[in-house]
Amino acid sequence: MCTEVSDYASAFGYYSGHDEPSVLYYSNVPGSGNRMRYQLTLPREPSPKVVNGRSWTFQLTPAMWFGMAMCDTQSYPQQVSTCTPDSNSNITSDANLAHHAGTAFMELQFYPPGYVKQFNGSSCDPRAWCAAMTIDSLSEDPVNGTTLNTACQNKVLGGVEYVNFAFLTKSGTPIGPPNPLDFNPATSGNPTRKAGVLFMSQGDHLSVSLHDTANGLKTVIYDQTTGQSGSMTASAANGFGQINYAPAGTSCSQTPYTFHPMYSTSSPQTRVPWPRTPTTSHSTRRPGTSTTAPR
Repeated sequence: MCTEVSDYASAFGYYSGHDEPSVLYYSNVPGSGNRMRYQLTLPREPSPKVVNGRSWTFQLTPAMWFGMAMCDTQSYPQQVSTCTPDSNSNITSDANLAHHAGTAFMELQFYPPGYVKQFNGSSCDPRAWCAAMTIDSLSEDPVNGTTLNTACQNKVLGGVEYVNFAFLTKSGTPIGPPNPLDFNPATSGNPTRKAGVLFMSQGDHLSVSLHDTANGLKTVIYDQTTGQSGSMTASAANGFGQINYAPAGTSCSQTPYTFHPMYSTSSPQTRVPWPRTPTTSHSTRRPGTSTTAPR
């Protein structure tokens, strides 16, 4: 893996992150920014024999994902206490980003076969694929120049860029609390078939859907090859939550929260304002400063 400096601004004076290529689409049709479906065929891996020039997917990428901008009133930029789901009223100009509604970035991540499990690596099984819903938030106020207090950063999954994390399961129920404060890698981060986590085989044909519901964003994977399916809904009832912004002191608490998509349509303006490069409602590009869930 390529390493990065911890403070790129001090070292270079500009952002210098790793490359995360994206496939984007734009549409002014209402719903294009919060309701979508993809057809996906999982790669087949070469034989285990080591041959010069041969690579396995886990060597090429820790994860591939489908992304979406989400409302999160406790995330950057901390200036607006409300966020209207599925609405282009959240769009602001570049000059007015400090008044943008709080925004998180959802990634429906697919983990290739490998030999080191989450969270020490980026796979679930030596031969099978799995998937997880991750929602990254940034606990930072750019106007007042503050961030979440250090004591709380040390308690939550991901620090200042904390993450809600839940594997997709056959029942739609998380295997453990997904919110950043209650997350436990030994339970929430330990995917097994016994726990009901959806596993997929190499070469399987999948139908992947992401859509908002009254109970929050729902992601569904239907494996057309096996007939099995898995899902996850970003709801308070499923244990998703916000870390309450506390820049001073040592307090650290979370509020149950239901995450909804932020925008109605998809364009260069439907962005997550805190990445160093524009992030649309379905982008797969973020800055390389996070040390949260494997990507």
